[in-house]
Amino acid sequence: MARYTTGRLAQVSRWIAETATELDVPVSVGALWRTAVVRLGVSGAVLTVDTSGWPEIRYATDALGERLIELQVTVGEGPAVDVWRGGGPVLVTDLDAPSSQARWPMFAPLAVETGAGALFALPLCVGAIRAGVLSLYRLDVGHLDAAALTDSPAFAELALRLLLDEQADLDAVGVAEDGLPLHSPHVHQATGMVAAQLGVDVADAFAHLRARAFAEQVPLSGLAADVVARRRRFDRDGGRP
Repeated sequence: MARYTTGRLAQVSRWIAETATELDVPVSVGALWRTAVVRLGVSGAVLTVDTSGWPEIRYATDALGERLIELQVTVGEGPAVDVWRGGGPVLVTDLDAPSSQARWPMFAPLAVETGAGALFALPLCVGAIRAGVLSLYRLDVGHLDAAALTDSPAFAELALRLLLDEQADLDAVGVAEDGLPLHSPHVHQATGMVAAQLGVDVADAFAHLRARAFAEQVPLSGLAADVVARRRRFDRDGGRP
């Protein structure tokens, strides 16, 4: 799958901002979904997160998207489930094809019966930490075109950033020029420690810290305090101490 460039990420960011302005709402996952449907040529999108070992719907453009996730959770198989179990992107251009029916014998027939023709599941990851899955679906069968293949990972990256921002409640805290929350010395100190442990820069370390807090459903400040107190450590393989 094509990897987006910094320029494409900036362009997708501008599209989302334009949508938010048109709707007179803040830049959010909701604005991102509306933009993705138009720009990627899909029928709908769903964001799932892991809170109990299975995908849980956080955002969906419509009832069909919700139903596709519910079916996968119910039967225990499907593109989003494969991604959750550690796979990379799963791009299914025809859910009714023999290969799809063989790979997901319970899910694929039900998905087709529900009205879906194609489904594209993308992981939302920070390093080894998997925070969610972005699922895009179409009513008709068919590939994502070249532009959509390039832009869809950028949408996934921005969806993850918005999701982590919501989890950390950065708007309520305030953000400094370096991207770190204001008035939170533990988070600043923990970010520096994570940067040293992982051998990454401060921005990446902060992303890892937020992703771990999100994945474990714990407050960012609490996780940061544990890191500072050396009760928690970040390893390059993403493993827990």
